[in-house]
Amino acid sequence: MEPIAEDEALEFLAEAMVAHIGVVRDGKPYVTPMSFVLDGRRLFFRTKPGMRLEAIAANPSVSIEVSHFDEVTGDWVSVVVTGTATERTDEPTTTRTVELLFQKYEVVLGSPLGHGGLQPMASFPHVIEVTIEEITGMSSGRGFTFRTRPGRL
Repeated sequence: MEPIAEDEALEFLAEAMVAHIGVVRDGKPYVTPMSFVLDGRRLFFRTKPGMRLEAIAANPSVSIEVSHFDEVTGDWVSVVVTGTATERTDEPTTTRTVELLFQKYEVVLGSPLGHGGLQPMASFPHVIEVTIEEITGMSSGRGFTFRTRPGRL
């Protein structure tokens, strides 16, 4: 395994389409997938009321992971972020978050001016900002064979 430089880890994070966020709820870990955007060293996502939002309100320390596994070569990359999550309610931040999400996921969501418009976003009224405190990345590296590569079952 080989570590990834911080700038490469940030680039990988920015391009990833799905992340998994780990929170602590009632003393137990709780992990869910999410769509997100990266803006500098801050990560933003929208969420509904529920366990994830309750956990963040009670304990804002979070961990976020993105990864990619190449089924042909067995190569993999994983980036882990730790940070503090804060709900943002100010209009400039919520508006910018929606704009960035539509830019990143336009292929999936379609244009906000088209059929459906902002409705997919309407049910996710809470904007969460995660200030990145630490980011680390690892890759499968070079020099391993397909059968001995770490991370392979």
